[in-house]
Amino acid sequence: MPDRDQLILVSSNPNKGIEAERILGIPLLRVSLVLPEIQAATVEEITRYKLEVARTKGYNRLIVEDVSLGFDELGNFPGPYVRWLLEAAGGKGLAAIAYALNNRAANAECCVAYWDGSKGHIFCGAAVGEILVAPRGERHFGWDAWFQPRGSKKTFAEMTDDEKDNLSHRGDAYRKLAAHLKASNG
Repeated sequence: MPDRDQLILVSSNPNKGIEAERILGIPLLRVSLVLPEIQAATVEEITRYKLEVARTKGYNRLIVEDVSLGFDELGNFPGPYVRWLLEAAGGKGLAAIAYALNNRAANAECCVAYWDGSKGHIFCGAAVGEILVAPRGERHFGWDAWFQPRGSKKTFAEMTDDEKDNLSHRGDAYRKLAAHLKASNG
């Protein structure tokens, strides 16, 4: 049983845990638990729901997160449904959509929900960029090889950890959580 005050990340994705620990600069107890993902229009709604479900497991302090990636030209589609697009068609499916568009500009969002034992807190981060037709980079985490942030010549998959953490939607969200934890001595 975990220490009652230990901070727990509830996720079935080990890569999210690695990035969260690196950005927060603290160790997390990672609990691999598949949480239901409701069909909702925003990543924040999905994350709030995940937090409510995770809280029923009895953890005192916990974190859940969800991400979204959407094309500007398609009204932010696939948005919070990007996970299912990747599961069904992989990065090649994402690239096929990009290939068909005149404007490949996209928005990446990460929403982190933190339960402090009595109240939920939401921290959202964003990165703007474009989806590439051909992947670049050696690291294969989600759609990192296809997303190039605005102002960068590299995809997330080509970046060092520090470069990615400074520019990514996840880095943005977790830095906000880190500031909250520091301010509340949590």
